[in-house]
Amino acid sequence: MPSTKTLLISITSIVILTLGLAYWFISDINANLTGENDSTEASSAESTEEGIDPERYIDDGSNSTANDELPSEQHFMNTLHGMTHQKVHADEKWTLVEMTDVRIDDMLAVLDQVKGTGEYEHYDLYEQALTKWKNGNFENAVYIHNELWNLNNGSVGKASRLLSAEEEQAFVNEHY
Repeated sequence: MPSTKTLLISITSIVILTLGLAYWFISDINANLTGENDSTEASSAESTEEGIDPERYIDDGSNSTANDELPSEQHFMNTLHGMTHQKVHADEKWTLVEMTDVRIDDMLAVLDQVKGTGEYEHYDLYEQALTKWKNGNFENAVYIHNELWNLNNGSVGKASRLLSAEEEQAFVNEHY
């Protein structure tokens, strides 16, 4: 027969374990219930094969690279990265910026302002991408996306291929 001390320790341990599991279970249920609205809203954005977080839009309809101040290199890079999402297939896309002729021209104008200054460490990569895009050549979009993704220490959402014309049009219709 176990001693009273052993019995008391065993019962106390079981009670503490039960309370801990109950707390964890209730917290998990509460987190699921409070996150239910967020997941419902996000599910509409994830109706395509790419998972897109609507809070990751950096394109609010204005052209943030077209003002008088030079954007930081990080902002410029994020904008360019977001533009590639219109052209590439990736499991996740964290930024969305519509790729337009005006935006490409504005970003090339920014590059003209910083040319030779050393302001943008990855100037050559940006110029290579935007110059080809200006001429209607988007074959480098997967490469550019993945270079920018690597520079930002990406862990999910690596581009695997270009979107077909139909896939791109569906993406544009859904997000812009």
